[in-house]
Amino acid sequence: MDYKEVIEARYNREAWQKLLYDIFHNKVQFWRTPIPIKVNSRLAKEALSLGKISLSDGETIAVYEVELNDKVDIERNRRGIRDMLTSDWRNMGYAGAFVFGYRKDESVLRFSYVSETWGFNKQGEYEKVSTDTMRYTYLLGKGRGCRTAIDQFTTLKSSKQTLSDITAAFSVEALTKQFYGELFDWYLWAIAPATGISFPNNTSIEDDDREDIETKIIRMITRIMFVWFIKQKNLVPNRLFDPEYIHTILKDFDEKSTTNGNYYNAILQNLFFATLNRAIEDEEGNKRKFATASKRDIKTLYRYEELFTISEQQVIDMFAEVPFLNGGLFECLDKTKTIDGVEQAYNFDGFSRNDRTFADGRYRYRAVVPNALFFDEKRGLFSILNKYNFTVEENTPEEQQVALDPELLGKVFENLLGAYNPETKETARNQSGSFYTPREIVKYMVDESLIAYLGESDFNRSLFAPNFKYEAAHVEEYKSIAEKLKTVKVLDPACGSGAFPMGLLNRMAEVLQRIEPNTNVYEQKLAIIENCLYGSDIQSIAAQITKLRFFISLIVDCERDASKPNFGIPTLPNLETKFVAANSLIAKKKQDIQRNLFENPEIEPTKEELAKVRHEHFMAKSASAKRRLREKDQELRKKLAKLLADDNNFAPEDAIQLAVWNPYDQNAVSKFFDPEWMFGLSEHPFDIVIGNPPYIQLQNNGGELAKLYADCGYKTFARTGDIYCLFYERGQQLLKDGGHLCYITSNKWMRAGYGEKTRDFFAKSTNPQLLIDFAGVKIFESATVDTNILLFSKSANQHKTWCAVTNKQNKDSVKNLSVFVQQQGVECDFSSSDSWVILSPIEQSIKRKIEAVGTPLKDWDIQINYGIKTGFNDAFIINTEKREEILSNCQTDEERSHTAELIRPILRGRDIKRYGYEWADKYLIATFPSRHYDIEQYPAVKQYLLSFGKERLEQTGKTYTINGEKVKARKKTNNKWFETQDSINYWEDFNKPKIVWGEISDRSKFAYESIGTFVPEATTFLMAGKHLPYLLCILNSPMSEWFFSKVGTTTGVGTVRWKKFTIQELIIPIVSPVDEQFFEEQVQNYIDHSIDTQSFTSSVNKRIYSIVGLSDEEISFAENYYDTML
Repeated sequence: MDYKEVIEARYNREAWQKLLYDIFHNKVQFWRTPIPIKVNSRLAKEALSLGKISLSDGETIAVYEVELNDKVDIERNRRGIRDMLTSDWRNMGYAGAFVFGYRKDESVLRFSYVSETWGFNKQGEYEKVSTDTMRYTYLLGKGRGCRTAIDQFTTLKSSKQTLSDITAAFSVEALTKQFYGELFDWYLWAIAPATGISFPNNTSIEDDDREDIETKIIRMITRIMFVWFIKQKNLVPNRLFDPEYIHTILKDFDEKSTTNGNYYNAILQNLFFATLNRAIEDEEGNKRKFATASKRDIKTLYRYEELFTISEQQVIDMFAEVPFLNGGLFECLDKTKTIDGVEQAYNFDGFSRNDRTFADGRYRYRAVVPNALFFDEKRGLFSILNKYNFTVEENTPEEQQVALDPELLGKVFENLLGAYNPETKETARNQSGSFYTPREIVKYMVDESLIAYLGESDFNRSLFAPNFKYEAAHVEEYKSIAEKLKTVKVLDPACGSGAFPMGLLNRMAEVLQRIEPNTNVYEQKLAIIENCLYGSDIQSIAAQITKLRFFISLIVDCERDASKPNFGIPTLPNLETKFVAANSLIAKKKQDIQRNLFENPEIEPTKEELAKVRHEHFMAKSASAKRRLREKDQELRKKLAKLLADDNNFAPEDAIQLAVWNPYDQNAVSKFFDPEWMFGLSEHPFDIVIGNPPYIQLQNNGGELAKLYADCGYKTFARTGDIYCLFYERGQQLLKDGGHLCYITSNKWMRAGYGEKTRDFFAKSTNPQLLIDFAGVKIFESATVDTNILLFSKSANQHKTWCAVTNKQNKDSVKNLSVFVQQQGVECDFSSSDSWVILSPIEQSIKRKIEAVGTPLKDWDIQINYGIKTGFNDAFIINTEKREEILSNCQTDEERSHTAELIRPILRGRDIKRYGYEWADKYLIATFPSRHYDIEQYPAVKQYLLSFGKERLEQTGKTYTINGEKVKARKKTNNKWFETQDSINYWEDFNKPKIVWGEISDRSKFAYESIGTFVPEATTFLMAGKHLPYLLCILNSPMSEWFFSKVGTTTGVGTVRWKKFTIQELIIPIVSPVDEQFFEEQVQNYIDHSIDTQSFTSSVNKRIYSIVGLSDEEISFAENYYDTML
């Protein structure tokens, strides 16, 4: 059956019934006569039950047809439409429904799948997670692309046709992943030198035209995608992207050209900079036109008339149906001497009439993007974009249209940052530490932050509930809440591509619409943006994408009206002083913290005048008005900075830096962040600080970040720590007293050594109110890091933190965090820098019992050391065959004898099992520096090692060039070329009985090496000392395994790091001599194979439980704990 004929046509019941039958065959049953269903008359003229589909897993879904009322916008997401039939299919005992929503006189069809929230449990069964309804929708019909629907329905046809298969067929994730993949491939193609893309940058030189090309291309992509989104509102004509039409208006246009970029220059640049960024007619009467002045090259005027076959007026007319949007997104970033007054012109966008070229033919002043990059039939950007449906509305966890929504811009940004950087051998994403936050997490954190700000109460929480109903009796309370929401000040100090600011805007607008239903949505959003939301990011392109998403969110509430000025589309605000590119972690310190910043009587009027200028600029429309206000802004900044310096508020050099900062330079990144200076707010201005700060170890890249922030006065600073710890403290500094911070970060601060200062800061300087540990549940698709959410207030610690832990068993709880946290949460008291461990009541009981009879492992007269780090395993770790070869090369029996002693059997982490090991026939050339070996006494070993090249083995850290290839020596030490990397002063412990274990493992795997034969490798630890048989049993016990899961650090991929500093903190129950003798005998019997593994582990574990005094319930919990985690 040809699905396309049905999907791309006006809704036809009979045709769709045939399509469903083709997919489900005898599973679908249609009623002979459709059954009328009573529904809300405001939404629908008529609703009919058409039949049902009985799925292979025993679940059933209903099939409905709904003719919508004329006033209902079929393309907008509305909860009323989603829920109008819910009671009917629920009463029938069905799991969900297919709903065809249409109007007789329109071609568009909303085909939806509505269900309650389902997910997989630990048995792999698909079960109901929540009764909250979700709707997945395809917008189909005449003139709409249907590729995704056809692909998904075809897959559904060949599936088992269970409820989970239905959900997959309506999966937005599958669609967006496919799009990311295609776009990412295009991006890699575009940034390759062979494509010929170039931007002039410094116009006086020719060797920097590909400098920062990645950012330039990302900016171009985001501009194009913004245009693609607003095409959905009919604001830009489709013909501008149709090669057949372009052939009729451009000279020598060749869509396949890999050298000519006349399309980008003539069409896209003129669309971006001279159309979308210029009023059709501004307040001074100036209209869109071509640039004519020979010296003054206005950046909002059309150019490239020589590239067209049509007249200048025809070009102007061609763009005339495109409204002026403003907003700065399409502001040309070129810096010219005449307009900007700069000493050296920088053409970041390359929008120039000057056609001079370099010797190789490249334009000196113009950008070049070959036409093939857009129009190539298989790989071109437009070819990719044309395959997909776009929607201007951002999806929510409850409402998901199977189309690409504006959140995509954020994900694209995050995805493109992942491009591999050959210079650093890292991805750009890892360098910036940014990971895109899923919308379910954003929604939850936004809700909890706003509720905390409003005040925790059932009434305030009900405002955010999916089943909220307006009650006239609460009108005064609604007014009070609305006023408070309208005055909230929120900052995201690492806003990335705007996930949290957008989440806040949408959620605040939604709540305000609930309690003020008659207000204008556009005006409401505009007020929230201007008065409530602020952002900063270290990457300028990130701040620009955040602005872009805000623009789309405003446009979604506008409709084109040709009878009105600018087609009825309000001009977008200028957001330069709302979202800034700056280093949020560096503040400008005042000279005397006791003084008022605006103490000088001249300062206050200057500050007020600056605030007035920025308010006017927020809605300025014409280029001349913006230029005038920006010049005034710069004048006032300089004046204010001088007043501050004269008044000794800032050091003179800091005052100069304050004055130089230009909020309107979209290419610049400020080295400091000061909300008082940048936003005109008070010193500690924010009610809420929210976000997902970057995760970067401060010691990366030679410790550059550690050096940068070492003297900034952060209490949480640790050289081995992570940058997100500093963001916690900086966020707290920026809060008002009583304000709230909510971050999602790595959870390592809870237990890692470097997190000690951070834990102490939280305990003594904040009131931790909410902590959710996503232990083992992957939140960021592109990151192998375990995360948590922390919400604290800037107030005294009340020692009552509501906590919850997710795991692989309840991983779907992320989709409904609010319910999960309320049902599964426990209250904890965190009052010190000790590890923060979230424990349920039964876990708290087990921990108390262990602590009552035990003492930390470090006090048990033992020594824990690392295994051997060679610095070059390929040379120093050998197999049996290579060992025999070396020994056979020995010239005397004496040499062979002491060489055999030098080459020791080695155990790797992967070789070690619980209570035992499987040796992999690997040996170590054990030239420990502390043994002071003379390599000349081992000629066969020397000959073997030199085969790798002495330069490679040297411990100098240098890079050598040998036979044209670069060779990197081992890291710099004082050791000799033939020695291992570490000194190994504890080498004698290798010859003793010892416990060995791998650093990374999914379970406790401690082995007893009783003979002292093996040497542990770098991925292992060894423990020597007393009480080893007993310690072996206790460390391998389910009780200790559970305990360590709570205090140890995780890898982010389902394994635990069994590191020294956490192992030695484990509480070990003290035993009597009789008990210790029992464990010694049991271990020896196990070694002698006189007892089987099951009997051995059962007997020793039973004795351990008895020593600690665990109840049957506690024993069962400990022994089954890991099973529940899988």
